[in-house]
Amino acid sequence: MEIRHLKLLITISQCGSINSASQRLYISQPSLYNTVKRCEQELGFPVFIRTSKGVKLTEKGEKFIEIAQNITAEYKKIEALSDTNKTVSISFIYLSYILEALFNFQEQGFLLSDMFRRTDPVETINDVICQKAHIGVMPVYQGDFNGFAEEIKQYNLQYHMLFEAVQLYVIVSQTHSLAGKKSISISEALEYPLTYYTAVPKKSVLRNIYDSKRPLKVQNRDELFLVLKNNKHFSLLTLTSNSKNPEFCYIPITDNAFKMNVCAIFPSSTALSKQEIELLEFLKNTVHFI
Repeated sequence: MEIRHLKLLITISQCGSINSASQRLYISQPSLYNTVKRCEQELGFPVFIRTSKGVKLTEKGEKFIEIAQNITAEYKKIEALSDTNKTVSISFIYLSYILEALFNFQEQGFLLSDMFRRTDPVETINDVICQKAHIGVMPVYQGDFNGFAEEIKQYNLQYHMLFEAVQLYVIVSQTHSLAGKKSISISEALEYPLTYYTAVPKKSVLRNIYDSKRPLKVQNRDELFLVLKNNKHFSLLTLTSNSKNPEFCYIPITDNAFKMNVCAIFPSSTALSKQEIELLEFLKNTVHFI
């Protein structure tokens, strides 16, 4: 049993139900239920009793949770002692300029213990909640930002703004019928089918776009570019000084709600280490948006 398992069981005891805890932790209910069963098998006694309203602690479960809370509190002290030797663990939405910057960071002699490349923001948030990674880096659209800030607060996370109000572009092939436009609105772009590879939260301002007519989800950036070359689809991307491809046309979107922020998220209960602060500063200083 690992520290993260103790934290999961503590969260369930606080929520009073596996369903509520799964929502708080961004973990599926079946997965969390199976984790509880494995932990209880390892312990040799049930931690929870299932009721019509959720779960409650058994007599031994109450003692176990009390001890688990003490253990996790002491573990935080150990982490604080080892701060100067910490490597950095990070989960991020797969954006090519973030990946390139992370590789450059390593080349400067810094260590990244874990890098989790994700295509769904929920996965990145979950990685930080479950301590697979201490930092998450993810895009948040302007129209989604207030909801995002409130949501992560519920999970005892905080954010640090890396980039604010970054321009979003419609990208099409050079021979696409939109290629000559100097700027474009989302409504104009939606006259054509969308292709994409990153997921969008259900409540996002982009939800209607991703649910638009004839959308095509692909597996990665390479597949996305192949689809764009067929002259039918468009996609939505940010643009850096190093990422512009001459085979495609980048048209700035006029809608302010679709400008993008890039945020780092991390637990509210812990301070960033020296190396983590250096990483975030490195990202801000090496990624240059157009």
